[in-house]
Amino acid sequence: MMVRVRRDQYTYRFAPDVPPVARVRPGDTVVFETHDASTGRIRVADDVHAYMRVRDPRRVNPAAGPVWVEGARPGDELVVTIEAIRLAEQGYVRATPGGLLAGLAGPVAAIVPVEDGATLALPGGLRLPARPMVGVIGTAPAGGEVLTAVPGPQGSNLDCNLVRAGARVHLPVHVEGALLALGDVHASMGDAEVSGTVVEINAEVTARVDLLPGAAHARLWIEVDGLVAATASAPTLEAAVSLATDGLMTLLVERLGVTRTEAFMLVSAYGDVRIGQACDPGGLDATVYACFPLGDR
Repeated sequence: MMVRVRRDQYTYRFAPDVPPVARVRPGDTVVFETHDASTGRIRVADDVHAYMRVRDPRRVNPAAGPVWVEGARPGDELVVTIEAIRLAEQGYVRATPGGLLAGLAGPVAAIVPVEDGATLALPGGLRLPARPMVGVIGTAPAGGEVLTAVPGPQGSNLDCNLVRAGARVHLPVHVEGALLALGDVHASMGDAEVSGTVVEINAEVTARVDLLPGAAHARLWIEVDGLVAATASAPTLEAAVSLATDGLMTLLVERLGVTRTEAFMLVSAYGDVRIGQACDPGGLDATVYACFPLGDR
């Protein structure tokens, strides 16, 4: 069965009390109509000034959903396969003073047209291939809330470039029904998202939802193009690197039957640890993903 989540059905937080907008069964396909990070408030470059005056960090990065998954219970693992990402005709990128670098002008924004659904017309006359990915994907925590603006162990704003078409995203289930939501699609994102935004854009994400009973890992992890990757977030990059490396070691122990020490050596010898985002030192937690090529194992 195919279910559609409309663009007006979205949330700014992952929490057990957010009512689901749709119900699906394992094996169903969902089309998520997603807003850009500003919830459609930046349509021309000059809109950035009015937007920044009213911008509320609790109401950014809207995620389509949440969706209730029949049979999902705490301790299970949700597997979301990103089948396709269809971009709108234009997005935007912006820069504001503060954050990672001081002394820059702003706020400023540039509108980025998408030509033929595949080429980005970037500032400076550059035309580069689109690299669509999903910035926010997650399930509800067991208690409290995780805003769609911030990362959490159950997902949310991870800004991981591996969450692209073809990826199988594994998410821990902490509440009955899982309460899956996703959004914050980027037409392209540089690792670390240094300005705080990338090519933010409306999109349609087609995804298949499956369930692995009793198989939850502590944090979201990913399979794509022969890679396995563990994700993590923490107040410092060093702490996030440590957590992501530990998560990848666990995956290698499970997949290869090696010891943890051997897994540690494998990550150092042939793995990669990459920055998802580190755009707000001292504020937003940094996100990291550690990946290793396992082919079809």
